[in-house]
Amino acid sequence: MVFSVNKGRDKKCKDTVGGLRAIYLAPYRKWHRAEVIYDGAEVTQFPATFIYRFELVSTDVFDENGDQNEGGKFYNQALTCTFNKLTPFDNLQFQKLLRKDYFLVVQDNNGHYRLLGFRNGVLATNLTTSSDQQYTISFEGMELELAPFIDSIMGEDFII
Repeated sequence: MVFSVNKGRDKKCKDTVGGLRAIYLAPYRKWHRAEVIYDGAEVTQFPATFIYRFELVSTDVFDENGDQNEGGKFYNQALTCTFNKLTPFDNLQFQKLLRKDYFLVVQDNNGHYRLLGFRNGVLATNLTTSSDQQYTISFEGMELELAPFIDSIMGEDFII
């Protein structure tokens, strides 16, 4: 449904569930703009990219907020994920994720997919551990647009 700011919007019934179901990671690669079709809200074509799924079981947090400085408007993207009962091997693998850029797809509990780091990638910035074998990893990025939806190409251009 398309609506215009000058026409307003009716109050909608809340029939959705918040939260994240899974994240998907792929190494970031700069693509030429002609290789990607983006309509301002959704990416409908993307070069074939293999991604890796991580199921989430806790209250992970995805934040996206707009800001402005002397360079113009931009959106900060941040995601923090916690994983339980990791092994020493998992510890080593998570350490390898740090300080690298990624494409990060978040799947919400309503089944929608959004692409973080669409133009610039997101950086794995922090890994913390706790005494109960929980690992928390943080991702941060900055983009000129909100994270686009990729529902129509998930599983096709993004290969799981």
